[in-house]
Amino acid sequence: MELFIQRIFDGMFNSAIYASLAIAVVVIYRATGLLNFAQGELATFSAYIGFLLLSPTGVALTGSGLVSVLPGLPWPVPLAILGAVLFGSAMGALAERILIRPLEGRTELSVVNVTIGMLIAINALTLEFWGTRPRLFPSPFPHEIDDYFSVAGARLRFESIGVWFTLLLLLVILALFLQHTKAGLSFRAITGNRESAQLCGIRVGRTLMYGWAVAAGLGALAATLVADVVLLEPFMMLRLLIYSFAAATIGGLDSPGGAVVGGIIVGLTQSLVPGYVPFIPSELSLLPALLAMLVVLLIRPTGLFGTKRVERV
Repeated sequence: MELFIQRIFDGMFNSAIYASLAIAVVVIYRATGLLNFAQGELATFSAYIGFLLLSPTGVALTGSGLVSVLPGLPWPVPLAILGAVLFGSAMGALAERILIRPLEGRTELSVVNVTIGMLIAINALTLEFWGTRPRLFPSPFPHEIDDYFSVAGARLRFESIGVWFTLLLLLVILALFLQHTKAGLSFRAITGNRESAQLCGIRVGRTLMYGWAVAAGLGALAATLVADVVLLEPFMMLRLLIYSFAAATIGGLDSPGGAVVGGIIVGLTQSLVPGYVPFIPSELSLLPALLAMLVVLLIRPTGLFGTKRVERV
């Protein structure tokens, strides 16, 4: 029983990370109807910016061995994470304004190709600036070996509690933003019917830029929170993004709450199934998540909480 509870605790920590990134995926999908394949790379690059802010000397080695000077004193971990989130939001807004908005009216495949190009370009820049050496990004929550609650012999880490508290707080803030702000109401109108929203005078381009900024900021937050566990390196978010796509698909690609439920399902199946199914080793931990996604889609093609599309004949 102790091992079972421990695996649940470990799975719930992963679930919070997957859910955070899945919410970012949902925000972009609701705005454009497409998946942003560069979401993970935007998050990784932003996390490196946060790492620079933590530098005790204000100096960081680039991939080619050059030295880049960052003026000022080192930032506390929470402020460095906030800096990474703000930088990620700015990157997302610029990406929408410079790369995505000029493609308005083009085919969906064109936008998908641009996001894939962004993935390759940002990953190349990350490798050039910082190389492949993993770096440790400290957690903002207590994470020493004795920082935990004991529950039936299993360890519930303070870090897991902090990550889940952050995720739930983000959900509340996102709900308030969508329900009670002008930009949020505009965003909801656009996701419902872009043409009607435009006819009502809503500035679609600017509102979508806000959506990209929010999604990129959420991704940056997820990257900085998980970097303490998986270490900060250029390919850190690639695998996590696959799990997050699965979580968003299971919950429903247009449902932020569904993204959280999907994240829980993916995180728990990843943690529990390899431990109790002998022919699925930990190296194949992605398989249970994909099987869960397949089962849900066979039963409900729009996901557990996705909106069923209704088309007039």
